[in-house]
Amino acid sequence: MADPIDTTAPDDHGSDTVERFEYQVHASLRSVLQMLAGTDVIHVTCEHIEDIVVASTPGGYSHQDPWWDFQQIKTRDNLESWGFSAVLDAKPLSSLWRTHKAVRDLQLKYHLTAGLEGFLDPGDEDVQALATGRGADKEARLNRIARRVKITTAEAASFLPLVRIEQLPRRADIEHRNIAALTDLAPELIGSEVKALYEELVRRAREAMQGKLGPRWPTLITAQNPEDRVLQKRITTASVSDIQRRLKRPDHVLLKRITRDLTQVQTPLSRKMNAGSVSPGILENAQLLRANADSYRLTEEAMGTWKGDEGLEEDLDQRILVAARTLVALHGEARPSPADTIFSALLDKLTQQAETYDRSPLYGKDGMLLTGRACALSDACHFGWGNVK
Repeated sequence: MADPIDTTAPDDHGSDTVERFEYQVHASLRSVLQMLAGTDVIHVTCEHIEDIVVASTPGGYSHQDPWWDFQQIKTRDNLESWGFSAVLDAKPLSSLWRTHKAVRDLQLKYHLTAGLEGFLDPGDEDVQALATGRGADKEARLNRIARRVKITTAEAASFLPLVRIEQLPRRADIEHRNIAALTDLAPELIGSEVKALYEELVRRAREAMQGKLGPRWPTLITAQNPEDRVLQKRITTASVSDIQRRLKRPDHVLLKRITRDLTQVQTPLSRKMNAGSVSPGILENAQLLRANADSYRLTEEAMGTWKGDEGLEEDLDQRILVAARTLVALHGEARPSPADTIFSALLDKLTQQAETYDRSPLYGKDGMLLTGRACALSDACHFGWGNVK
């Protein structure tokens, strides 16, 4: 049986599944935009189709003990408002109940959100009550929900106060609203630059949604020290820090400040390099090259001169990963610092053989930019830098 994490997101263009996948991408970016705006959102995790998990730190909560919002996203083709029966038929409560069962004994602080495309029926008392955590307040409503979710009334009575419903924009409107919000955060950027930044956020959200964590995903996502396969599906303040700086500062200011900013953040790249006993100077170089590569790509996209498409980018990334993983196998136990040895060897290889790797070229056959792209792949947990135990 295939590992569920290897299951890729759908690519059958025109299918209903693809539409739902794309809608969830934009729905997940609503919370990412809140993070970019400096709210208390600390990370957003995308679990394939329909599930989004947002961690935040409202008053009294911390990064170590955040408030969790488990979201189940549902779309619909017709334009009618959501009534109580329609919500029950769409089965977000059944999915949220499964999540609740998985996390209720983990001592987490959380609520459960059904994110519905469109509007709730303002005249439907039952759906309005359900939307505000009052689903168990009326016996007939409680009994009906218990029957549909196939749980006892006692289980429903403890579960429903945690449930909320959020009305989400229609699929034809959600992207425009997100771009408008991003425009408000970027007063110094022109429209094409904002659009390029949003497209980069979309790309990162799509990457995060690739693969499935399996039935234990709520437990894996909420672990204090999550596995790499969870981190690959998580968008954090650190992973969008390059975009956040780009919103308000021109490129030359960004490149002067970025290393100093990033050294204060424990990203997967810095964590993996520290595990390989990296020296401070090499870590700073890796962070700077990663930032330069991201900045180069975003600038090219904003000017409409980025040559990449999904196939070309995947080809480049796979070539870089082959080189990086080979060097990790060769030098992963080098002393005193495997990370320093691997970084130096990778920089040399990508500089001397740039044409072999950057064939299109996407990064101008520049070895430093290619090494920066390699560091971005490490930041996405695709390879490490050795380990000194």
